[in-house]
Amino acid sequence: MSLARALAVGGLSRLDPRRRTVDIWDPAAGLGFAGFLLVEALQLSGLEVRYRGQDIDEAAVSASVRRFEAIHDAEIAQADTLAHDAFEDFSADLVIVDAPWGMDWRGSVAAVEARQSNGEFRFGLPQHSDSTWLFISLALEKLRSAEQGGGRVAALVNPGALSSGGATAAVRQRIIDAGLLESVTRLPDGLAPNTEIPLYLLTFSNKADDVRRGKAMIADLQTMFTTERRRRSIPVDAFHELESGLRTRKSGPRNRTISTRQFTRRDARLSRTTSEGIQLSWRVTAYNATAIDDGFLEARYGPDSGVSLADEPRETVDLDPSRVLGDDSRELLRDMAAKGWPSRRLSSLLAREPGAVKDSADAQCDRQLFLPATGGGRAATELHETNASGRVLSVQFDDNSIYLPFIAAWLNSEQGIASRNRAIENGSSGHHIKALRLDANSLVRWADELLVPVPDLGVQLALASADERLGSFQAELSSQRASIWSAPEIADNVVTKIAGAFDDSLTAWLDQLPYPIASALWTAESAQTVGEKQRAYLHAWEAIVTFHATVLLSASRSDPGSSTETEAAIRQTLHEQRLGIENASFGTWVVIVERTAKDLRSALKDGDADEVARVRRAFADLGHAGIERLVSKDVVKKFNELNGKRNRWSGHTGYTSEQKLRTQVDSLVSDLRELRGLLGNVWSQLLLVRPGSAKRRREGLVQTAEVATGTRTPFAAREFVVGEHMYDDELYLVRDGSQSPLRLGHFVQLRAAPSSAQFTTYFYNRTDGASVRMVSYQYGPESELQDDLERFRDVFGALVLE
Repeated sequence: MSLARALAVGGLSRLDPRRRTVDIWDPAAGLGFAGFLLVEALQLSGLEVRYRGQDIDEAAVSASVRRFEAIHDAEIAQADTLAHDAFEDFSADLVIVDAPWGMDWRGSVAAVEARQSNGEFRFGLPQHSDSTWLFISLALEKLRSAEQGGGRVAALVNPGALSSGGATAAVRQRIIDAGLLESVTRLPDGLAPNTEIPLYLLTFSNKADDVRRGKAMIADLQTMFTTERRRRSIPVDAFHELESGLRTRKSGPRNRTISTRQFTRRDARLSRTTSEGIQLSWRVTAYNATAIDDGFLEARYGPDSGVSLADEPRETVDLDPSRVLGDDSRELLRDMAAKGWPSRRLSSLLAREPGAVKDSADAQCDRQLFLPATGGGRAATELHETNASGRVLSVQFDDNSIYLPFIAAWLNSEQGIASRNRAIENGSSGHHIKALRLDANSLVRWADELLVPVPDLGVQLALASADERLGSFQAELSSQRASIWSAPEIADNVVTKIAGAFDDSLTAWLDQLPYPIASALWTAESAQTVGEKQRAYLHAWEAIVTFHATVLLSASRSDPGSSTETEAAIRQTLHEQRLGIENASFGTWVVIVERTAKDLRSALKDGDADEVARVRRAFADLGHAGIERLVSKDVVKKFNELNGKRNRWSGHTGYTSEQKLRTQVDSLVSDLRELRGLLGNVWSQLLLVRPGSAKRRREGLVQTAEVATGTRTPFAAREFVVGEHMYDDELYLVRDGSQSPLRLGHFVQLRAAPSSAQFTTYFYNRTDGASVRMVSYQYGPESELQDDLERFRDVFGALVLE
């Protein structure tokens, strides 16, 4: 259904509203579903439609004839479209092309060449392995002439049709040079039954009003899908966005107009001779019309890298829009540049080709680093320290400017793991299952995709030393922790000696935290008595788990189909545990975190590239490692532990001694430190904001927003480049450059505060008749408010027990 609608949107988006009749040709009609949907849409608009379709398959034609029985002027013929046009005298206003993807046409060569000699296939003949551009050529030639009003083509194609070289690329080039290409749209994977082939929608036109010579629109709907009963579909709002872009030509969150020169891809083979006289050679690809020249080599590999061109670059017209719309290296390069560190490709630092380590005998060379061939495990200077479950790669360095312990430590950092994962992704073969091949050519290509920083050697030595010392402190801390059980009398002395190093760690953490959490924690930090502290820390933990659940639930709802199933499972679990969203306890929020985190982890781990991209979009383009922190099993485990403590400590109505209260406070603070270690700096990457004014600039939509982090108000304002406009009076999580900022559900709100501050955070607590109760953990129980229950219907979603 979604593919048929995509063809319909592509065909109808710029239909002249004054037109009263439309003629449609369908050269690969199949079962007639897409053609029938298009005809039905036009007839519902009051237009008179003539439809002509043909297909080589007899059974498909019979089914298509039955589908069109009620259509007044529709004919479907059985014929080989490449060899014969069953409707030679028919000229079309619209042509839809849903031809077999990657179909070999060797059996039709004679007929095709004969037709070409008679003036057809004037754009040339593609390679025999794929007939897609033969069908598109016929479609363009079937259109009514521009003098007679012209026409449009909408076609579904596979990636090979966009990117392959040779004769196929020449056909693409001629069609673009003729000024006929209007748009290229990346569709989500998994829309076609029985295949996971990624598909693209191309539109063409021979009408001057539709196309601008030398320009084309590109769009990316890769993450715009919903999943229900394991079947994907494109939501209506995504089709509206695509239709609007095609009709108005205005840029949107996922589309923009580019020069067709930006489709130019260049491929070249590079080489470098190491100090040992070994010549390394690998292929490099540059997109977006980037020249592969001396400037390119210096920018990519640094000055005096020894990397040179082994042959002249080859140009190909590559219509894949993803290479123009995004560059997955930008964030890494920006992070290194912010530190003032030069970046290098690992390929420019190698002494020889990387190789798989078969046993410890292969791990005896100097200047050797070991890296797991998959995303798991650690980079290490000793093989046994990699902790890898699969193959390990040996990398030998040819550059004295590299201090191996520094590179190993950086590759184990969050940025280094992102670089490793990116190299595996870009250096691997296969679309859905990415596998890094272990031959020499593939491994050098992988090394060329691995970005590493090369700061001054003094910086490397200092950071490596600091990393090693911190590791030793961690080991010492574990040793001290174990020692108190063999000598209990020293426990207080051990804690006193170590605590000083951590006393201000939580206070410093508050500045990074979203305001709803930070303000609740500051209330606990500044409480006067130990009893007040205990209650305030329990409330702070309620704020933390409520906020966390709201974030995960809001992200989950970016895919309404799968979110409905997730929320149904949550609702069932709540019912079984005698809980509910109507009276949201700490346990309610833990159940929400547990289930949403599980499904999001599954999408990251087992999902294909589109699923992973969708999850990243749901979290405002947060990095893979940051999302893994938010949905980790350890965070869920910590919340469950706190739920148990809260039930024991707040449910006890008898006398609790001051010493016992102090012990509970220490325990709650210790849990906060553990949570900080689990979340890392994720909240400094994903900022909570209150949106303000927005304007269009060259770089896109720029919106001013107040950054609601830390404990201080009023909030500082800054500008963010975003793909989608953020609405006033809402809370969002955003990063600069986010395509889709994450709008939070109203379970957490910022409202006008008592006179002592500018804002107070209110958290949803329970329904109360026709109202909902919102509570604050900043100013005590007197600062509650009531909100209208009807405003929360959508916020509750499928969580409410029917």
